[in-house]
Amino acid sequence: MKLYEVIQKLDAEEVIPPKDYEADVKNVCASDLLSDILATDKEEFIILTGLTTPQVIRTAEIVGALAIIIVRGKYLPQEFIGVAQAHNIPIFQTKFPMFESCVKLGDLLDERDKG
Repeated sequence: MKLYEVIQKLDAEEVIPPKDYEADVKNVCASDLLSDILATDKEEFIILTGLTTPQVIRTAEIVGALAIIIVRGKYLPQEFIGVAQAHNIPIFQTKFPMFESCVKLGDLLDERDKG
């Protein structure tokens, strides 16, 4: 699936734009535990999280995530946005909770696999 499809499916708002909306997203890592994200062995993936700390940005950079999508429409502190801009990490925000976001993206992955 493409990044723009993920954004459309989650009705997500752009906070910091990506370099490429056509980027292939092959996996999703959904967690509020940075250790789980750091332990992932996935490639070409996005992070779904409710965390809005600078550590999330640094974690995304370490693991090479394509983008971060903040769930539950949480408030984004200016420090978080500033660190994301400095590290060129795309940020999006959706109003959907984590579980519903995962279900929507699971449906999108299923559509990709069937098509």
